[in-house]
Amino acid sequence: MTPTPRAVRNDWSAVRVPDLGRWRPRLTVSVVIPAYDCQPGLDLTLAALARQTYPAALLEVVVVDDGTTPPLRLPDRRPPRTRLVRAPEHSTGWGRANALHLGAAISTGEILHWLDADMLVFDEHVEAQARWHHQVPYAVTLGYKRFVDTAPGHPDWPGTDAPAESLFAGHDTVRHEHVEELIDRTDQLRGADHLAFMIHVGATAALRRELYDAAGGLDTGLRLGEDTEFGYRLAQAGALFVPEPAARSWHLGPSHVMRDRERVQRYNRPFLADRMPQPRWLRRDGGTAWSVPLVTVVLPVGAQPLERVRAVVDTILTGDEPDVRVCLVAPWDSLDDARVRPLADPALDLRLLAATYRSEPRVRLVTEAPGSVHPVPFLLELPATVTPAPYAVRRLVEIADRHQVGLVRVPVPAGPGATGPAEVRLWRTAALGRAGWVRTGHETPAEVVTAVHGCRLVSAELAGIADAGAGRPSWWTPDAVEVAGVRSLARATVAVGALVARRAAGRVRRPGRPASGRAAGTADPGREFA
Repeated sequence: MTPTPRAVRNDWSAVRVPDLGRWRPRLTVSVVIPAYDCQPGLDLTLAALARQTYPAALLEVVVVDDGTTPPLRLPDRRPPRTRLVRAPEHSTGWGRANALHLGAAISTGEILHWLDADMLVFDEHVEAQARWHHQVPYAVTLGYKRFVDTAPGHPDWPGTDAPAESLFAGHDTVRHEHVEELIDRTDQLRGADHLAFMIHVGATAALRRELYDAAGGLDTGLRLGEDTEFGYRLAQAGALFVPEPAARSWHLGPSHVMRDRERVQRYNRPFLADRMPQPRWLRRDGGTAWSVPLVTVVLPVGAQPLERVRAVVDTILTGDEPDVRVCLVAPWDSLDDARVRPLADPALDLRLLAATYRSEPRVRLVTEAPGSVHPVPFLLELPATVTPAPYAVRRLVEIADRHQVGLVRVPVPAGPGATGPAEVRLWRTAALGRAGWVRTGHETPAEVVTAVHGCRLVSAELAGIADAGAGRPSWWTPDAVEVAGVRSLARATVAVGALVARRAAGRVRRPGRPASGRAAGTADPGREFA
């Protein structure tokens, strides 16, 4: 059996795909077309699909009519295995996301290929994307398009007989500007960072059905912005985003965003911010709690007393990074109402913890550590025997993003009375998702994540983590404030002010204490090691 190719981050260079027309496809493809009140465009889209080089026996087309009145119809010129589904007969929902999800559920193909009903694709369009999915089960391919200023009834509106490549010669066409700029800026996405999923917009994309299922399918509650939100969840499931310039097409008329950019963005932002912790600017305005947090912290309670666990949890909840959710792992289901002397209760600390956090919206009381935190982008494994500084969660995330690694490891030296050293681990969910696609039986998750996304070993002092038995370390007042961007600069300004005040107070209390040899804002090279 051929092993699954291992792409590192979003670098698809290691994946080899066959030349067009020189290979034998074997996977079935379902082209799903959401459609509403668009008969002229649908006729052209289906006519173009009838000319595809991908084998007709392996290609089905599912058109989902989202409630058009009078209903849409299938034209004569269409692929042989084309069917029309009326969404109101199968669902109470409506909108593009609902139509696509319905089409995915009804279709049978091993590859799902989205295509809007105003797209006129070139003959190799399906084949160009499908060849990637024969090699990589976690790929998401994105076709190219040019926007043509035309509409039904215009003199240049094409007929169904001519192939797409022969049309619109000499016309002024417009490329998908911000999408192609991102592709060009990141070496065809090979150098893209954790925000590569922002490329997942537009009217033509394909992926394997198992990846669709792993990401949870399209969110049928969204009316706009569903491509971006689903792209985010695909990324967390380990997706590899691949632009395919050979999958060419014409987009008949401008896109919705082109026609009304500001109002579309205004509409989308609250819905996307609630579901997407990344990019971080989505949450600059609005609420303070969201459906999907940035970090899930998993904390096994064990036999730790109330005070120790509470100190850790409260530090996290009130820390510099509030976009968190804490999972306290303990046998909560063992707590019952049987008669017991309250102060002699053998489960007293557990009961007190439950009472402390049962109503806290950012804390979950769970009996087992979650197997996956998807679609939350980070999982922080934090032993109850360590104490984080207020800035620890934020700093670990910043280190992971700065170095684009899938795992940040923090060995914590044992303090007085400790049973042994501990290790804090911050996992990137997207890296764990990728590891799930390529891992072999003998490999540990850490080994695979390191291979496909990289690992960073960080000192406990830099991370802001200490053994709980060591008390509050002096270095919790940082000697250096790292700056990475405008928002980080604003935080740094506040932090430096607090640092100056703390040091001034320290000098008043301890006049003989020598000053630090480093200036504020100067990094200590000994605090992080690869």
